[in-house]
This record gives sequence, C-alpha cells and structure tokens, in this order.
Amino acid sequence: MDDGFAAGGRAGGPGGTKTPERPLPAHVTTPLLTLITARSMDEDYAHVAQKRAAAGGPASQPSRPHWSSVLAVAALGVMAAVVAAQTDRQAPVDELSRAALVEQIESRGDELRSLQSQVGELTRSNADLASRSTTTQSQLDDIESRVQRAELLSGFSVVRGPGVRITVDNSPGADVNSEIRDEDLAILVDGLFEAGAEAVAINDQRINVLGGIRNTNRAVHVNGRPVNAPYVVSAIGDPRTLQARLLESSQGQEWFALVNGLEFVYSSENVDDIRLPAAPERVLRDVIELNADPDGGPDGEGSAP
Repeated sequence: MDDGFAAGGRAGGPGGTKTPERPLPAHVTTPLLTLITARSMDEDYAHVAQKRAAAGGPASQPSRPHWSSVLAVAALGVMAAVVAAQTDRQAPVDELSRAALVEQIESRGDELRSLQSQVGELTRSNADLASRSTTTQSQLDDIESRVQRAELLSGFSVVRGPGVRITVDNSPGADVNSEIRDEDLAILVDGLFEAGAEAVAINDQRINVLGGIRNTNRAVHVNGRPVNAPYVVSAIGDPRTLQARLLESSQGQEWFALVNGLEFVYSSENVDDIRLPAAPERVLRDVIELNADPDGGPDGEGSAP
C-alpha cells in the first residue's frame, strides 16, 4: 500500500497522468539585450519619479510643445514650399540653358574639327613647301657653283693662286718693225693656256672670252684698254711644270723664236701667290640665247617651225 501510494504520488495522480506545466515568466523568454534595455529605462523613469515626489511635485507632467518650436517648424515648412515653387519655376529655364550649352558645345566641336582639318592641311602644305624649298636650294647651289665655274673660266671673277710671272719688253733701240705687237703677246698667252695656265692677265688686264689683244697703230690694247711696255704677263697654274710645258708647246716654241729673233727682253719667275682681277663686264646687245628667237619666244633645235 505504501509503495503504491508512493508510486502513484510520484506519477502525478491517479492512473499515472501528468499535470500541465506552467508557462515560463517573461524575464526568462525575453532576449537578454532587450531585457537589459527595458529594465534600465524603467529604473531611470522610476528614479526620476521618486525625485519629483520627494521634491513635492507631481510624479509626471505631460510636456507641451513650446511656441518657438511651432514657429520654427512653420518657417521650415514655408521655406520648403518656397524652394519647391522656385525649383518648379526654374526648371524650364535650366532646361533651356542646358540645351543652349549643349548646342554651343556641339557647334564648338564642329569648329574645332574644322580647325584641326585646316591645321593638318597646312602642315602637309608646309612639309611639301619645305621639300620643294630644299630641292630649289639644291638647284640654286648647283647653279651658283656653275656660275662661279663659268666666271672663272671666262675671266669674270677675281682669282688667286701660285703661278708664273713673265716680263717682256722691246729690245733697246727697237724700231717699229721690231717692237712687240698684239699678235706676239697673243702667241705667248695661247702658249701659256696650252701649257696648263688657268688664268692669264697682261698688265692687270684679265684675258677673257669677250676681250682680246689688239694693236691700234703702235699701241697695244687689251680688253679695249691700252697697255704699255714692259708687258707683265701673269699666269696662274702649277709653277713646277708651267714654264717647262710652255717650252714644249708649239705656241711656246714660236714665242721663244720671236724672243731670240727680235731680241726681246725676257724674264720669268715662279710666284707662290698671284692675284688676278676680274675682267671688265660688257653689255651684250646682239647675242641671243641658243634656244630663243630674237622676240623672246622659244626657237631652239627640234622646235616646231
């Protein structure tokens, strides 16, 4: 009996049924963080209430909004409304300004592309002109070199260099038949050129293609200007071989035959530096270019009649 009663009591009632369990308290099921926050706020409110009660004031008093707060809120509302209205009114103007700016940007972009194209064309043109200028300058240099060469060969430029100086004079007591004449000097000049002379002058009168040696009565003229004895013939060339080749040339042999036969006074010397002046220029009146007619038109070889 005692054992059955004890067993029945432990089972929870007659027939062995269990009694329903009680719900857990709120502080058990509430999350810890929420519980701590709530309790701390409740304790703060309770502490404030106790202080007010101890001071003799009401435990709690509903707060009323201050009139300045109301005015501030109203002012903010008015300002917000004004800003909204101005924004609405400014929107079309802003849109027009934006469209104008976009149009200007596009227009300036077209202008910039046009200018860039012009810059490219000018750059190519400058490069082409520079190339042509280089070619033209090269041609001018070549022409200048040819002109200088022509002036040197024709006697119309000042030259200097080593050579031979020959002095020749009439024999003492010479008569008109034994004096040095133009053809005698011409033989000597031809012999010097044949011997390798590059430039020759008689008494500082340069021998050239447009000048000559002429006799007028008993006077000798070179380039149309009179020269008197003694005649100083200066020739630029190799001084080591010029006199020897003069003796070997046919014109030189003829010249020395005249010297011996007419007893000319003759002397020669090698000179390290001889300066010969340019021949006087003459105006061309009757000479025309080979490939041009007298009227200035082309009329050269192979041209159509």
